[in-house]
Amino acid sequence: MKIKPGNILFNMLAVVTVLAVLFVGFNIFSGARGYAVVTDSMAPTLNRGDVVFVKQTEFESLNEGDIVTVQFADGSGFFTHKIVSIDYFAGAIRTKGDANESEDPQPSMSEQIMGKMWYSVPLLGYFSIAFNEMDVITLSVILAVVLIIITGASVLVSTKRKRGGKNE
Repeated sequence: MKIKPGNILFNMLAVVTVLAVLFVGFNIFSGARGYAVVTDSMAPTLNRGDVVFVKQTEFESLNEGDIVTVQFADGSGFFTHKIVSIDYFAGAIRTKGDANESEDPQPSMSEQIMGKMWYSVPLLGYFSIAFNEMDVITLSVILAVVLIIITGASVLVSTKRKRGGKNE
């Protein structure tokens, strides 16, 4: 039996797709949310390009040393840092990145805390970082080129099969 390169590629893509769907389903079912790490402020614990998966946690169950993802006070984005102190009475925490020399300038209120780190996946965040840094036109052009290449490859394979069948 002859192994066809197209079958191998299809099977590999099918396996990757199934694994991706299971991974996403697992995170949805568990209530975890993922955030891409965009700086090295938490190195070596977390590096640029990692994805941090967090789960919502009651404020009272947070402890110093926990890694949390926090929304900026103005709502413009998120950061993931380690808790260095907690004021349970005021409902606020002080955070610091492992690689930073000083604490973050502002305390974070309990409402800003998106969750406590559950686990992280190295390098997975580079996809998110790349797409966030691209404008819509660049992303559209890249997707169009990829679709054209896939369509062209499909047509070439189909044409080759038809010609191959007539010669035999």
